[in-house]
Amino acid sequence: MADMSLYRRDYLRSVERRVDRAAEILERRLRDAAPVAADGGGTLRDSTTAVAAGLSVDVHIDVEYASYTIEDTQPHEIVARRAQALRFRWPKVGPPQPRFYRRVQHPGTSGTVDWYHPVLDDWTQILEGVQI
Repeated sequence: MADMSLYRRDYLRSVERRVDRAAEILERRLRDAAPVAADGGGTLRDSTTAVAAGLSVDVHIDVEYASYTIEDTQPHEIVARRAQALRFRWPKVGPPQPRFYRRVQHPGTSGTVDWYHPVLDDWTQILEGVQI
């Protein structure tokens, strides 16, 4: 009987390369789909990573508020914790100059757009489309 271990190892490496490349594409698509704040901030986008780990991919979104971009929220108060004040540029409040507040009353969100799951639903197509 022939020794198939070299064949298996080469096949596994090619599959891992394919998963690595697909993870890069997935990360790019998630970053493109991530909502960007009105002031042009991209913290959510910049903190999104997809890391291949063997034959699986781990997706990390390293900001506390990531789930709030997908799910509705109730009205709540936002208080400055790491600085003396919160900084906003809201044209609705007056001229577009920076405004500083110690605390603000957030009205909550409803009807948020799920940007995350539609991209993950395309995982099979992304993986199948990768050519090595």
